[in-house]
Amino acid sequence: MNINDALKINKNQITNLKLLLQKKVKKDIILSSGAKSLDKILGRGFKKGSIYLFFGANRTGKTQLCHQMCIQVFKQSSHKHSKKNAKYCLYYDTENTFRSERIEEISKLRQLNYNKVLNTILVSKIMSNYALLISLKSLEKEIKKNPIQLLIIDTINNYYRSEKGNPAISFSQLKNTFLSVLQKIYELTKTFNLITILTAQITPNFIEDAIIQEYPVGLHYLNHFFSEMFYLSHKNDVEKNLCYIHRVNSSFLPEKKLLYEITPKGLVDYKI
Repeated sequence: MNINDALKINKNQITNLKLLLQKKVKKDIILSSGAKSLDKILGRGFKKGSIYLFFGANRTGKTQLCHQMCIQVFKQSSHKHSKKNAKYCLYYDTENTFRSERIEEISKLRQLNYNKVLNTILVSKIMSNYALLISLKSLEKEIKKNPIQLLIIDTINNYYRSEKGNPAISFSQLKNTFLSVLQKIYELTKTFNLITILTAQITPNFIEDAIIQEYPVGLHYLNHFFSEMFYLSHKNDVEKNLCYIHRVNSSFLPEKKLLYEITPKGLVDYKI
């Protein structure tokens, strides 16, 4: 018996230093958010092989960002692939918030063909944490069939939160399933060099006068797998739909906070 078997270590969890060094020397492949302010706080845009977690209150633009990025990946990738009906984006919807009409609205405002954009998005409605895990485990076949570049889960902790109150599910089972989901997301992102965007529901931070007033539910588990975290919050402005994006954690960038605006066109730069 080798040491990995003795310690019950999954070989997929062991970092291959040679592959890691090879990835470091590769030029970053960037996907723009479509807004200069967002790109700036992301470090020029979304990078392949990276996982981004966005958390914040309702109506701060989390789902709007997910819709917007489906369109952005089509805009940047459609000319690179000639395969008809190819899917560039996998969208896991756990809250029934995906809206094709919103894709249509943003696409038209950005002068893109709505039908072509929608045809590149593979949407899956998820009804439980276990269903999400099963779907993620079968994802490799779909990725191999299509030039998938973007994986979206909106939201990652919806069922972790709601299933806590289900007496038929033990906490140990709930925790293990959630951890398996997070591990699989990490493995898929690194193995297939995906851009992964996760949104998260929040819980209050009870520390008085805290700068970060909410934290994502299950933060102590999320922290083990993901480092790029962004807090979305409302600006006290009754006239405009203005919000802050706050980079609270990153493996390569310092803390930073910027304003953006939510419009029919999506998340855009705030202009005075």
